[in-house]
Amino acid sequence: MQRQSRKNRLKPLALYLHIPFCVRKCLYCDFLSFSSQDAAREMYFHALLREIKACKSLLYGKYVIQTIFIGGGTPTCLSPHQLDVLGETLQELSKELSKAEPSAENPMLIEFTIEANPGTIQKDHVTVFQDRGVNRISLGLQSAQDQELQALGRIHTYEDFLKSYDLLRSGDIKNINVDLMADIPLQTVESYQDTLQKILHLRPEHISSYSLIVEEGTPFYQMQQKGRLSIPDEETDRRMYELTKAMLKEQGYDRYEISNYAKQGKECRHNISYWKLQDYLGLGLGASSYLDGCRFRNPDDMQRYLHSDFSRMAEHRERHVLSQKEEMEEFVFLGLRMMEGISLSEYRSRFGTDFKIQYQTVLPEFFRQRFLAEDTKHGRIYLTDRGIDVSNRILAEFLLEE
Repeated sequence: MQRQSRKNRLKPLALYLHIPFCVRKCLYCDFLSFSSQDAAREMYFHALLREIKACKSLLYGKYVIQTIFIGGGTPTCLSPHQLDVLGETLQELSKELSKAEPSAENPMLIEFTIEANPGTIQKDHVTVFQDRGVNRISLGLQSAQDQELQALGRIHTYEDFLKSYDLLRSGDIKNINVDLMADIPLQTVESYQDTLQKILHLRPEHISSYSLIVEEGTPFYQMQQKGRLSIPDEETDRRMYELTKAMLKEQGYDRYEISNYAKQGKECRHNISYWKLQDYLGLGLGASSYLDGCRFRNPDDMQRYLHSDFSRMAEHRERHVLSQKEEMEEFVFLGLRMMEGISLSEYRSRFGTDFKIQYQTVLPEFFRQRFLAEDTKHGRIYLTDRGIDVSNRILAEFLLEE
């Protein structure tokens, strides 16, 4: 009983590990990622292990790991052996922090996600997933049309995706997310609908659907500046957006965030912790963290990261302690991304003030225009479908004056 009461006082932590390597960088990608040789990946792998072990002193007695997310880049660019050692190290850290073995009655106590690109998953990878407690895979498909994949600069075909998906299912992976993208060059409403139909036929537990955003510094941005990038217009984007909502709802997927849909109970707990402004720790090149109201970030220079003294990393990170105003704004901005919206009681408990009073100058008009609605039974305020359509304008009104 004493051990259990101690665990209940530990704060839940979302742990993120960044693997910055890809076989080839996609034309639209502005993430911190790049192609590499085996030697570079091996050096990074050992540096990441050192950082994982060093973070124990930062977390011990304060946090218990509830979710792990290995993202990138392409984590499955690492060899099965490297991912196995990485998984073993994370298991040891989790056990050390919790001081207990994972409960046999609740094997999903920790949600453990790894991102993967089709064509990079080997059978030995799946064996590692089984051995190290990986219970959720996020597959970056983007499109089921090969010409659209080529236009994005993806390395795989739809057939490659099917082989990877079948390999995961044969390895008893019961929770798979598939990433899809709208507004791809060459894409039409019909081709996007075909992609949705093909993926729905496979019945993944989770689907993320995002519209392409052309980011500065990417090859797509350079092409756009030269007038060489042709993407669907706003009306076509709107039709794809409505099609996504209708088709996924019809097939039993609940939309729980602006771009995310899931079967019941299969929502991504790791991402929800971000949207609820809960504590998370990022490890690896350029990874960001939020602990106890403080934001900090690892260096994004590879050589500096590789040669870091992780036991003293806290002294060198750029840190920013959020003011209450900043924390209030982020709580609202992130919370309203979710369909359930924000909890009025949690807002009051966290900030010592009433949300309706805090925003009494903007709420009545948003309710009148049906951009916002209130769930009085559960004490929540959320964006309506109408509000989501103009969410950027709505959220800007929640900025607090100095």
